[in-house]
Amino acid sequence: LESASSLEEWEKPKFEATMQEAIRILSTALPPDPNLKKPEAGLLDTSHPFCYVREFEEKSEESSDAGGDESSHGGDTGTVDDEEMEQQLRMLDDVVAQAFASSTDLYRTLLLRATAQTLLENWDTITTVTSGDIDRAAVAKTAIQPQRSTVNAKDVQKLFDCYSNESSKEWVRSWWNLIDADKDGLIDEEELTTVVDFAIKPVHLALTDMVNMSLEVCPLRTVALGSNETNDWFLGGDNITDIHTSSEALNPSSSESKAIKKLSWRNRRRELKARKALTKTFAATLERHFRDQVEVPHRLRCIYAWADKSHQGNKLDSILVDASEEWGAASSIVGSKRFVELEPKILYEEFRKEQERHFPHLDHIGEEVAMSFKEDLWVSQGKGRQNRELRNQCVLFLLGVSLVDVVI
Repeated sequence: LESASSLEEWEKPKFEATMQEAIRILSTALPPDPNLKKPEAGLLDTSHPFCYVREFEEKSEESSDAGGDESSHGGDTGTVDDEEMEQQLRMLDDVVAQAFASSTDLYRTLLLRATAQTLLENWDTITTVTSGDIDRAAVAKTAIQPQRSTVNAKDVQKLFDCYSNESSKEWVRSWWNLIDADKDGLIDEEELTTVVDFAIKPVHLALTDMVNMSLEVCPLRTVALGSNETNDWFLGGDNITDIHTSSEALNPSSSESKAIKKLSWRNRRRELKARKALTKTFAATLERHFRDQVEVPHRLRCIYAWADKSHQGNKLDSILVDASEEWGAASSIVGSKRFVELEPKILYEEFRKEQERHFPHLDHIGEEVAMSFKEDLWVSQGKGRQNRELRNQCVLFLLGVSLVDVVI
């Protein structure tokens, strides 16, 4: 992208070729098809960082202080078993810490690939000129095409830089600059909705790839890992020393540490069924969360309406458009002139001021999706328990009725 940015503007063929090449490069060493039609139930790849994703957790200061107190008390009555356990826990912490760093890099790669896919699929949306800009150009007697023929290469490069190193605040700003063709910092309400949708979409694509890859390298159910305990550690009680040795490289493309445990047909069926239910729930979360639960369209309308916009004095601008040239001879029937009300445009700083108050979800998109997914899983588990209880009660009722009928 840096070499291609010497060209100030990219036309559609150059733009598409660059995005396709970016996707090809970013897909190197990644699974070519994350949505396997027949996933291997029981596959465990301890060299892949996503294998340890269930062990990632935020460590608070209170938990770290409590851990220090426990270790100090353990030193007084230290035994051989305690020392071995502490050594294994330290090994596990090292493995998880290294896996977390590798997972972060891998997630950024998936995010960049998703950004390239979003750009490639939305050329028409990015380059389409809004009706308000067309009406303004008609008043100014300047010719304007309904769709731009180029995009700014530096804005595209800045977009990738933000998704690789910056926060979601800068993601929105970079999309804002890309959509703003005239570079005056102003966009209208329609373009504002496009900017927010484009800022969210790469995160959805990257998280989907991450979930699919995680299910490929580690079984969903612990029974596939040699453990019948539902609350057991997710690697099924395997020797942590062996895991530490096999995971030192943490190379997703390595096949030496991949192991497939032979499952019975019943456990295999349950594993595949659990995977299907989990991916279906996650897809529903992505589709519903921002649209229905956060109500993004409603929030954006409120932000746009409540923002103190400097453009046009924050008022509607009623303009007279001469349509005689546009309609030709038919202008005598439909009228040669018409009034058009133009909404004021909004600056990024004006949007940001209201967004921090009324739409803070945009500052942590991935966290919002993860929390909503967790709540959806809780609801799904609750429905499962409720259905089982209802089924048991129905069976008992039918048995009771049958017994009474037999006695009578």
